[in-house]
Amino acid sequence: MNTVLVVEDSHAQRECISNQLEWSGLNVIQASDGIEALEKIEANNPDLVLLDIVMPRMDGYGVCRLIKANPDTRNIPVVFLTAKIQDIDFSWGLKNAEAYLGKPWHPKELVNTIKRLILNQKKLRTSGSADAWTKYGILLLHTIELYECRADAWTKYGLLITRFYNNALAAFEQALLLNPNHAAALKYRDNIKKKWDILLEKLEQIKPCRVCQYYHGKEGINCAIHPFGRPEELCRDWEFE
Repeated sequence: MNTVLVVEDSHAQRECISNQLEWSGLNVIQASDGIEALEKIEANNPDLVLLDIVMPRMDGYGVCRLIKANPDTRNIPVVFLTAKIQDIDFSWGLKNAEAYLGKPWHPKELVNTIKRLILNQKKLRTSGSADAWTKYGILLLHTIELYECRADAWTKYGLLITRFYNNALAAFEQALLLNPNHAAALKYRDNIKKKWDILLEKLEQIKPCRVCQYYHGKEGINCAIHPFGRPEELCRDWEFE
């Protein structure tokens, strides 16, 4: 059974889309934002990603760029399903994704588009070239910059930033396995290794919630994702030991 990852921050719309796809015979997994989508893609390797654009933490554009830049995932078809239907959005979407559908959507059109793309997709899972892995690593570093410029970068996104650095390092290492003399991969890999001790020092100053895994500041008492109260059903690791 083919698997579709539905990425939508609206719970009601996500459930509605998922039900329609399941009724049509597709297996569905869900994500509520861009970061969760990347985690689900890595863990499940879906046959297609159905992607909203306006979402918290990382928007659909950022997710699509990373999917298509990663040699391991670039052959996964991406379909945008969004209320952003202006010409400039439509143009960008079709340059980077396999299809671009507007909201409100027609269930039959949505299902037919997904099944057609999965059927036509050539399941190429090549290891990629050294250049491709290097470009992917550089894109991850640019993504990190978008988070590090925030005032709450390390208290709210410390785990995410570290994961992106680790993935970028792995991408440059993969490039060097394919071409040990690749100048750009060598440069970026060495730069990350020089920064690694600094990254670890920053992580030592913050602590993750054991339940939801978001980082919060060393002097704070609230998990960063739940700053205004204690949601009993979501996070019980509220106080520092």
